[in-house]
Amino acid sequence: MNISGIAIAVVLATFPSAIPIWLAALGETVDQASGVLDLGVEGIMLMGAIAAFVVDYFYHSALIAFIVAGLVGLAFSAVHAFISITLNGDQVVSGTALWFIGWGLSGVIYAAYFGLAITPPSVPTIGSINIPVLTSLPIVGKVLFGESPLFYISILITIALWSIMFRTQFGLNLRSVGENPLVAEVMGVSPVIYRYVSVLFGGFMAGLAGAYLTVGLTGSFYFDMTAGMGFIAVALVYFGKWNPWRVSVGAVIFGLVYALSAELESIYTSVPYQFFSMWPYIATLLIILAVGKSAHAPDALTMPYVRE
Repeated sequence: MNISGIAIAVVLATFPSAIPIWLAALGETVDQASGVLDLGVEGIMLMGAIAAFVVDYFYHSALIAFIVAGLVGLAFSAVHAFISITLNGDQVVSGTALWFIGWGLSGVIYAAYFGLAITPPSVPTIGSINIPVLTSLPIVGKVLFGESPLFYISILITIALWSIMFRTQFGLNLRSVGENPLVAEVMGVSPVIYRYVSVLFGGFMAGLAGAYLTVGLTGSFYFDMTAGMGFIAVALVYFGKWNPWRVSVGAVIFGLVYALSAELESIYTSVPYQFFSMWPYIATLLIILAVGKSAHAPDALTMPYVRE
């Protein structure tokens, strides 16, 4: 067993494995910062994945596929926003319902378009960006300067969200809505508007995360391909303590463990693959347990706001 070869393979696969959960977790961070919990991320990711796959398969445009996937995610999250914000419904129930709907509907759409083909259809993935000179650097070059465009977009989104949430009046208003919407409204901030914007943004990001799984990573779609990534994204928000940078670190840790488990699974073929498949989720659970006591959620998280 070549340890150095395994290490290089794991490092190179870390960021591609982290990107879908990274995008979804960033969107969920904004959701929860405003006081809304969206457990439907898993279903929205699946809907984004199938939407992107169908669009790219028939129209051969990854850009349009990502846009459509984001809009599908936005539409699904709008349902959650209407139920939990306008109707003051239970956020957990609404999100869980969206998860089941997306889980089942994505499979139905795939079967409607492609049936049960012996050879599953596929689309070309978007590939990576190779920066001259920098890409040729040993290991670091390929890891940092030869990644998918979504890797660099994820970094830019992280920087933008941190700046907005902690360096602007909009971010202060957003976090005040998540802590105490009544006080926020007394100060002239509309909890309804801020929560709607946050939930719609979170849905758009979950849609992009799903699109990356099909158009950016695998080039194919299969039933339940997210395999719990949406719920891990929700959990990582607690690990990140509602800070985009910390959430991003959690996503990269997940990607590292996922890449390691996949590499070892390909080597130790005699070991049941389920043994390695559970590693990323165990690692995430241990991380959450380690930081759970010190994590302080927004005071109004999951609490409907009824204007007095």
